[in-house]
Amino acid sequence: MTATRERERVVLPKDWTFDLSEEMVDRIKDEFDPDATVEQLAARIEGKPLDEAEAIARAFFADYGTRWMGRTLELGEQYADRTYQVLRAAAEKTGEMAFPFIPERFVEIAYLSTQPIYSLPIVENTRTAFRYKMVFCGTHESLRDRCGGDLADRLPCAEGCLAAAGLAFTAKGFEVDVSQDASLATGEFCQFSVVPR
Repeated sequence: MTATRERERVVLPKDWTFDLSEEMVDRIKDEFDPDATVEQLAARIEGKPLDEAEAIARAFFADYGTRWMGRTLELGEQYADRTYQVLRAAAEKTGEMAFPFIPERFVEIAYLSTQPIYSLPIVENTRTAFRYKMVFCGTHESLRDRCGGDLADRLPCAEGCLAAAGLAFTAKGFEVDVSQDASLATGEFCQFSVVPR
C-alpha cells in the first residue's frame, strides 16, 4: 500500500457507535411504557362520565408527553451516539440542518423506545416543516383495550404526542407550532406537523 493510500484509510475509534444505546432505549421504555401509563390513567378515570374522563385523559397525556420527552432529551444527550455528534458538529459549522434534524433525533428516540415500530415514518423534514406519522401505536391500542373505544376514539393520547414533539423542538431553541394533521380515529394513522413560527 502506498503512503498516499495509507493516509486515506480512516480508522474509527473502538468506542464510536452509530446506533442508539440499548440501555437508553430500555430506560425510556421502562419509565414510559404505554401499558403501564394507560393503567395509571384508567385508575384516575374509573367510573367517570365520558366527557370528564376525556378532559382528565387529555391533561394526563399532555403531562406524560412533557415528562416523556424531557427524559428522552436528558438521556439522548447522555447517550450521544456518533451520528448525533457529527450532526451537531455539521450544524454548528454550517449554520444549517439544526432544524429539523437535531430535534427529530429526539422525537425518533422517544417513539422507538416506547412503540412497536422499527422506524418512525417521516413524511417531511425540510427547513419549513417536520412531519411524521404513527401507524402502529401501542398507547392508542392500550387505551382502547383498557379504557374503551369511546374514549380511545377521542384520541386524548394525541396530547402526549403534541407535547412531546413541541418540547423536542423548543428545548433545542426553536419556536414552533405543532399540530395534528391526521388521526387514527378517522383514518389509518396519526400524523403530526412541526413548523417554525
